[in-house]
Amino acid sequence: MTATFDSSAWVEYFAGSEKGRVVKEIMDGLETIFTPSICLMEIKNKYLREKRKFKSRIDFICIKSQVVDINKETALEAAEIKNRHNLYSVDAIVYAVSQRKKSVLLTGDYHFKGLKNVKIL
Repeated sequence: MTATFDSSAWVEYFAGSEKGRVVKEIMDGLETIFTPSICLMEIKNKYLREKRKFKSRIDFICIKSQVVDINKETALEAAEIKNRHNLYSVDAIVYAVSQRKKSVLLTGDYHFKGLKNVKIL
């Protein structure tokens, strides 16, 4: 099975929270993990705001997952998703990546509720 990890899934994993333990269990059973490149921006931004170190976490994500760059097709699909489901632009991009990769989106964000192939922590 494959999954696309949203920023919130990675943040919970690094926090070692109860949700983070669920992420670890899921991670251990996956063949492939995808991380949209825009999630790296969100994660780095969070740790910069909190004045915390981020490099080792970004490196870990890059080792444990395939980082997916946003190409023209994904961007255009994200526009359709944003319009159809009234998502924020970043979330529409993340969801578009998961759909294009035919994977389950793992997230802690409830605004994905009701969307196909989404597992909310």
